[in-house]
Amino acid sequence: WRSGEGDDADAEARHLIHGEDRLQVEVERVSVLDSLVGTILSQNTTDKTSHKAYASLKSAFPTWESVRTGDPSKVAESIKVGGLSEIKTGRIQSILSAVHKERGECSLEHLRSMSDEYIKRYLSAFKGVGPKTVSCVLMFCLQRPDFPVDVHVWKLAVALGWVPAKASREQTYEHLNRKVPSDVK
Repeated sequence: WRSGEGDDADAEARHLIHGEDRLQVEVERVSVLDSLVGTILSQNTTDKTSHKAYASLKSAFPTWESVRTGDPSKVAESIKVGGLSEIKTGRIQSILSAVHKERGECSLEHLRSMSDEYIKRYLSAFKGVGPKTVSCVLMFCLQRPDFPVDVHVWKLAVALGWVPAKASREQTYEHLNRKVPSDVK
């Protein structure tokens, strides 16, 4: 990097960081269930790998109903690239079955009109859906101000002294979501 290079990018970054403008990104609307399953598939793997697993799942099982009723070994095979495929298959099919039993269809679109607290309670009731997964659905799918805390954010928050050294990831999530203003989440 030489002096003068990147000045426009640096100025734009400073402009955005200091809040004069917010970067508006057009986000493709996906279903709440797409977002939830995609986030489950992202657990314990890279984004690139989880995207491959999601694409493979949707190629082999184009509807959530077909995933729900599909042979678990075949569903697991379709997401194998993402790791922990048997565990993730069990959790995804369990969620789909519970949602279908409750709503008569594989859809979570009703959550769009619910409060953040309701969504957190509802989604957290499913095995394998923790605060980070819920937070990702809230922020990325539902466009709600939330601050997901993964293991990296948690360790960084501890290292910077933003939370006590013994704070759990869940405690860090709660603390940062209280302290970080909604307009910068």
